[in-house]
Amino acid sequence: MKIKFACALIGLLFLIFPGFSAAVETQRDTVATEKVVETQAKDIVSGEDQSRARSFFANQSFELSFMYYYFDYKEDLPAPFKSTESGWLPGVYIGWYYNKKNAVYSKVFFEFSYGDTEFDGTTQAGTPIKFKEDNHQFLFRGEWDIGYNFGLTKDISIKPYTGYGFRLWDRGYAKRTAAYTSYKERYYWHYIPVGIMADFNVGDKLSIEPNAGARIMFYGKMTAYFSEVDPGYNDPEFKLGNKVGWYAEIPLKYRLSQSWSIVVKPWYEYSAIGESDVSALTYYGALSGYYYEPTSKTNQYGVNVGVIFSF
Repeated sequence: MKIKFACALIGLLFLIFPGFSAAVETQRDTVATEKVVETQAKDIVSGEDQSRARSFFANQSFELSFMYYYFDYKEDLPAPFKSTESGWLPGVYIGWYYNKKNAVYSKVFFEFSYGDTEFDGTTQAGTPIKFKEDNHQFLFRGEWDIGYNFGLTKDISIKPYTGYGFRLWDRGYAKRTAAYTSYKERYYWHYIPVGIMADFNVGDKLSIEPNAGARIMFYGKMTAYFSEVDPGYNDPEFKLGNKVGWYAEIPLKYRLSQSWSIVVKPWYEYSAIGESDVSALTYYGALSGYYYEPTSKTNQYGVNVGVIFSF
């Protein structure tokens, strides 16, 4: 009887233990699978966070854009005298950026534009004249900015900056007609930009980067090339008065891939020139008169459209 009971008990254990062992293995497999899935999920989330934590664009970028803008220049002269230049001008923008959160920010860019504008003014005697043919304009700007990128959140940062800038403007063309005589003038000045820029990442593709600042002018000069009309004249040089201008833009950047993006940048600029000192005009060494450059202001507004390569 005891032998029969022992055999029955052993048989029962053999029936129970394999099931128990299989259940344990199944539970372990389930726990292991859940851990693998959980680990994978964590890796995915971590990867997204790391991707979002990185700059919306790579740390360094090159930009090439085409400019199209309205140029409106006016001198401050008493009636009936006036001197204005206005018209649409095309141009090219080339820029390099170093932009990393919680690090030094830097930007270098160059602008070139060229075209004809309409001159609407008067002669020295006050006779009205207006023309557009052979009224060439060439404008150049080079600027270097340096500041700091303060990361407020993973999608928002602000960048106060300053730097150095240089502006050159070749105005007009030397020619003489029955109605009027025109000559070329060359303006240039240095300035200190002081501004603040922000980065707003909207989703995974779009970035908005508003930028506004002042441009503090210094050491400006203008040369009037009378000698190109008649070699008997000298080319008087004028020291320009310093004024403060300002600038605002709202670049919209859309990422096509990790390296390539397109940018659309509407912008506005206001600049001014103070009254110059007095300079003598001579004709074959004899005094012809004294002249000065009056105060003036320039409004420009337009849009840049281009591509950005980031790395």
